[in-house]
Amino acid sequence: MKLYPLLLCGLLAACAGQPSEEQAKAPPTTAESGEPQEIVPQGEFTQIDIARSQQAMDAITGGKTDTINEVLQSPNDYAPPVLYLISAIMFDNDYQDQATFWYYAAQLRARSDANKSGDESTHGAVSHLNQRFGVRIGPYALSNPDRLQAIVNQVLEWDSQQSRNYDPRWIALQGQDVATETRVNFAPRDKWEEIDALTRSQYRQGLEQALAELRQRQSQ
Repeated sequence: MKLYPLLLCGLLAACAGQPSEEQAKAPPTTAESGEPQEIVPQGEFTQIDIARSQQAMDAITGGKTDTINEVLQSPNDYAPPVLYLISAIMFDNDYQDQATFWYYAAQLRARSDANKSGDESTHGAVSHLNQRFGVRIGPYALSNPDRLQAIVNQVLEWDSQQSRNYDPRWIALQGQDVATETRVNFAPRDKWEEIDALTRSQYRQGLEQALAELRQRQSQ
């Protein structure tokens, strides 16, 4: 399994049916025959470091559960798709609140990485990840707005205190540019922390608005 053209080849291959408008923005992963297309990155795309995250993904999907503990000991070293996968495994093993934390941590980081990319189609890839791994976590989280607010506040506080060690350009391998370009359209490194902070602010605002609407519906 390869991280490019996304986990969309492997983990997301389970998503069937007609694509939504957001899904249509994501890079195509299958040919007309239905077989996965392998996109070979060129130029600067080959310099994106996904080795550690890829090894973790391969180990976890291969049944090496000890790798999950290794990731949780140093989560800043792994790209968001690894955290998405771990969240789903946690949820399936009845660690719902821990799963919710890591799902939203993965979502936050994936979104901020997409915000660093000049390739707008990378946001579609984030939507695919949310849909693939949020099938059960999303309804669970939304069933209790107070619990969700507390967990996401923990995520935002935790993330603001961390230093991300993985290469955020992993998201560029999930966009459409990887199939046609040799240069990675990405914000300069000195802007990354600023974009992360802005994304956290927008994420908090979005959460508060969504929770207000949810509570209003529940009170009716």
